[in-house]
Amino acid sequence: MKTTSTEQLILGILSEGPEYGYRIEGIIEKRDMRKWADIGFSSIYYVLEKLEKKGLATAEPSRGREKKRYFITESGKESLREETRRQIAKRRPSNTHLMTGLANSHCIGDEEWRLALEERRRQLAWDYAALQKKLPLEEEKSPSAGRLFRLSERLLRAELDFVEGELERMEGKG
Repeated sequence: MKTTSTEQLILGILSEGPEYGYRIEGIIEKRDMRKWADIGFSSIYYVLEKLEKKGLATAEPSRGREKKRYFITESGKESLREETRRQIAKRRPSNTHLMTGLANSHCIGDEEWRLALEERRRQLAWDYAALQKKLPLEEEKSPSAGRLFRLSERLLRAELDFVEGELERMEGKG
């Protein structure tokens, strides 16, 4: 069954064990998933309802204002396995927002280009330092969290190298 990336993200969390919506939010925050996943806090409950309607997740019956606890179904596990294999095997460009900006960078002047690069370099350096602190902790928790953090570390380093190279190129021109 075709699912969105957000649905896959939540199914993946549920595959680790049953969770409440607010705890799913905490996991997303703790793993820095918002840096690359387009999911807002209010979207989590909407997505959980969609997963229930598709038969990919189910919730314990709740009484009154009691919070629902969600579980992945067998159908959800199969969908997660299929989509995970497909997502890993099929190459798609990451960082499409940066690539779009680069494709259109001709429309900003050299000074704006430099300032944007310097701001990005600051953000990348901060993210890289924060990731370095979290990496050992996340690698101990689960193999998939470790893989995600190791890839993030390498991508951040490569992007930082690119930005620094562009800034050096600009300095050489001036």
